[in-house]
Amino acid sequence: MGPCTLSVMILLLTLSPSLSYDLTIMHTNDVHARFEQFNKYGSDCSEEDEANGACFGGVARRVTKINEIRDSYENTLLLDAGDEFQGTQWFYYYQGRATSYFMNHMGYDAMALGNHEFDNGVEGLFDFLYNVTFPILSSNIDASGEPELEGMFEKSVVIDVGGERIGIVGYIYSRTPEISKPGKNLVFLDEIPSVQAEVDALVADGVNKIIALGHAGYGTDIDIAKNTVGIDIIVGGHSNSFLYTGTPPTDDVAIGPYPTVVTPENAPEDQVLIVQDYTFAKYLGFLQVTFDDDGKITEYGGNPITLDSAIEEDPATLAEINEFAIPVKEYTENVIGETYVFLNGETPICRTVECNMGNVVTDAMLEDLVAYQNEDSWSDVAISIMNGGGIRASIAQACT
Repeated sequence: MGPCTLSVMILLLTLSPSLSYDLTIMHTNDVHARFEQFNKYGSDCSEEDEANGACFGGVARRVTKINEIRDSYENTLLLDAGDEFQGTQWFYYYQGRATSYFMNHMGYDAMALGNHEFDNGVEGLFDFLYNVTFPILSSNIDASGEPELEGMFEKSVVIDVGGERIGIVGYIYSRTPEISKPGKNLVFLDEIPSVQAEVDALVADGVNKIIALGHAGYGTDIDIAKNTVGIDIIVGGHSNSFLYTGTPPTDDVAIGPYPTVVTPENAPEDQVLIVQDYTFAKYLGFLQVTFDDDGKITEYGGNPITLDSAIEEDPATLAEINEFAIPVKEYTENVIGETYVFLNGETPICRTVECNMGNVVTDAMLEDLVAYQNEDSWSDVAISIMNGGGIRASIAQACT
């Protein structure tokens, strides 16, 4: 090789740009068994709502948008940050079976466990875990005391997306035993050290693009971003936070930008992008990032996509949803009452001030207790208390 040839090679190497890698992340959280489309309150979408174009979400509509994005972009991930369980009669009828079926159908790549996945105890989670075809993640649950559950979820996973290895670490709210029913045999560890340990293991394995997928709330996500090193993106849930950059497309109020950018305290040269997708899959989270050769994010953008009536429901999926809905409707067709006013069960209301849905629930509890009192009751004065977090949806006027 002559000196001229060598000079040309050096020049080419000098002028060649570093390789970049584009990744598109779709994500959901706190879906709470919303298989069918729903109104702005998260309740059943009426014929009037549908006629007015006031219906949102539903699996069939989500499928349409997911397929459209997969057809448009080369490297995609579809992630869920937990709390698929609980919230509608679909869950009470199917437990986790419909959830696993339709999440498999949509092609989710990974999911973090949420606190509501334990609402029916550990045994209530088995069917779901047996049937999913994608990894379920949590780095801060010690399941060694629950042999049947051990090995049914992972701390992290590495997924090849377009020839690049993407590490995904799961985590769950460490105080889950206080708000759900995971039993006495599972140990829930602090989020930050658990996540950091798993990130370190991935980095040691040569992974330089890492997503933390967790169900612990927006505030905890920010704490994790500040107090760990090596995470690029956090896809969160639990707090049902609506993040949006710019003017939101609906009357939902954003509590922060999408993504929220945090600088780690021990790595001021880095940045962590935090996203969350509100609740019920009313939106589909949509984040696009560009990484350089070293795994550093150089560009990012995106916003939650509103799954409204402008997006057609996938016909084949809708046919399956309608088939699944038949026994659910039979299960719920027994009329127990009718409301002459709108019963407000909206999360921002019932978790902060008195709401009439809470009044109905507590009055019913009190009346039931009084009906069964007898001469041995210690008092005929009683109160009823309901936690706001247990109220999950509204009931429209005249609905039964």
